[in-house]
Amino acid sequence: MKASVYTKYIIGLVAIFLMGCEKMIEIKPPLNETPSAAIYTQDRTALSALSGMYGQLAQITFQTTGLPINTSLMADDLRYLASVVNLQEFNANTYVALTASTEPFTGLYQVIYRANAIIEGLTKYSGTSVAVSKQMMAEAKLMRAYCYFIMANFYGAVPLVLQTDVNTTAYQSRETVANIYRQIITDLNEAKANLLADYSFTKGDRIGVNKFTAAALLARVYLYTENYPLAESNATEVIQAANLYSMVPTATMGTALFVKNSTESIWQLPQPLQATNQYTTETASFLPSSNTLTALNFQLRPTFLDIFTGTADRRRSLWMRDLTIGGSVYVVPAKFKYRTQAEAVAANVTESQIILRLAEQYLIRAEARVKINSNINGALSDLNVTRQRAGLGALTATDPTILLQEIALEYRKEFFCEQAFRWFNLKRTGQADAVLSALKPSWKPEAKFYPIAQSILNTNPNLLQ
Repeated sequence: MKASVYTKYIIGLVAIFLMGCEKMIEIKPPLNETPSAAIYTQDRTALSALSGMYGQLAQITFQTTGLPINTSLMADDLRYLASVVNLQEFNANTYVALTASTEPFTGLYQVIYRANAIIEGLTKYSGTSVAVSKQMMAEAKLMRAYCYFIMANFYGAVPLVLQTDVNTTAYQSRETVANIYRQIITDLNEAKANLLADYSFTKGDRIGVNKFTAAALLARVYLYTENYPLAESNATEVIQAANLYSMVPTATMGTALFVKNSTESIWQLPQPLQATNQYTTETASFLPSSNTLTALNFQLRPTFLDIFTGTADRRRSLWMRDLTIGGSVYVVPAKFKYRTQAEAVAANVTESQIILRLAEQYLIRAEARVKINSNINGALSDLNVTRQRAGLGALTATDPTILLQEIALEYRKEFFCEQAFRWFNLKRTGQADAVLSALKPSWKPEAKFYPIAQSILNTNPNLLQ
């Protein structure tokens, strides 16, 4: 059965928002939701539960703006210029005034709750077709894995919640990061085995997922857990799916990459406010509403811009915007071009936030190949894919140390202000303390882990900071 469920996620029997948490992960179903026994008796109602899961993710502020903005402030790509306390704390890595509404903990567990409810519902009740049940189960496991990957890289150890019974989940303690990653890998491998190999379930729309979405996330997870052979093999599966994915060429990388259903997109986020929107909410933050200091909230750090100086890198001109205000030049991220619906409609362009894209798979494979010394020339070729797309000359050095340095640099230039790449990479490579202590006077090593809001800790004595 083919169903365009994601573009209609506002509509359906399952409400987008879950009720607030009274205990740490005590999430009550909304009063207007259809009971599970009724939901999983037919495809139409079951698919509305899937819509609700994706809609919930799209409504989390930390997913839509926190990952590209807050983590770039926490790392060394972006600087905050205004006076909102929480953003000042991200900029300084202090995180003192966090509340349950300004961090991802509660929101991601609400998505996990929905994924768990789908898995339980499909297991317990019959009535959905075999094809829909198989696809939905796989998508729920992929979503659960994605949420736990984000959680593990923000908080380290967190409760591993795999069911909806609040009597069990409300007072769970933290699980080890190793066990969380084991569950992520299990979920992703099961999802990969059962998902379709195309986007036909969503009629070609890439806010749906398929087996290559699972493979792409697996490649990342295996890289983070240092299983380099499997990182390489999963990235290769995605790269070889040339009928679905290709790099946006140099000529159109400024206009055709960060748009809906671009050939480079593996998984995109539904529009967060309403399905018909054609702009991303992060753009309204990055790009000021007027050419004034009052309207300007962020600028790219000069130390970040220095890595582009003296190069022919087209990402500097195509993915950034120079603003002259009061005689000074401020450079802001401009991967997305339209900050309002009216602007996007006038340009006849629909932009969509990308969760996974093909360029990352080339860099994952390049790094994995260097780490296992399996194919140095292949690693060099993979690295040159994004370099040459950006207008830079091909590298020829095959020294592993130099290659790893160049891969790290390419990650930073290709994925700045995008999906927490820089923040996560600084931590996974062990560079966070050295890099950030040199830049930020208030840096402390414990800032590598995000605190859980005190209001959440107060509800669960087993959840220690």
